[in-house]
Amino acid sequence: MEYIQSCNCDYGCPCNFNGLPTHGNCEALVGYRVLDGKFNDTVLDDVVFAEGCWWPKAIHEGGGTGALYVDSNATDQQVAAIEEIFSGRHGGGFWEVFPRTWKKTHPTKRLKMDWSFRGHESHFKLDGIGECRSSHIKNPVTHEEFEGVIFLPHGITWKKADITNIEHWWLKDGDLNFDHKNVAGFTTIAKYDEKGCIL
Repeated sequence: MEYIQSCNCDYGCPCNFNGLPTHGNCEALVGYRVLDGKFNDTVLDDVVFAEGCWWPKAIHEGGGTGALYVDSNATDQQVAAIEEIFSGRHGGGFWEVFPRTWKKTHPTKRLKMDWSFRGHESHFKLDGIGECRSSHIKNPVTHEEFEGVIFLPHGITWKKADITNIEHWWLKDGDLNFDHKNVAGFTTIAKYDEKGCIL
């Protein structure tokens, strides 16, 4: 699964190392494109979807809000399958953990989504309500591109990801109202089963 993550923390995001969010709370927009997968008998190949999230403090302290966005090209059966995964009722590592920290979820939105995965230089767009643009972090003196990797052997979201600069991400969906520039980002290709992230 192709994976593009943005949040409101500084580069690298302290939450990955059992730290607290840079600014005390957590705001995130994460996009996914299924390369090859299924849920029960529903094939999910090429389905693009995203989730918007907010927590008043660190994720594990709860009280958050989650929202699911699914590309309009997905069939009704595929949307229903993604909703089941998103619900956390079927396990899957962070798919199960995050819903336990939300006190509120938005109804699923089906909308046109643009998706481009090119490692550091990736982006996705939720038609009319949000966008996320990733790029290389730049050396502040030489302006050379910086490349770094985080490796988390027991990570529940991913095991290994490129650290990126999210040049700009925004989301305008009711109480999920965010706009951030030059913040933490990650891109990777991950693999999941009912027990969670396995690659």
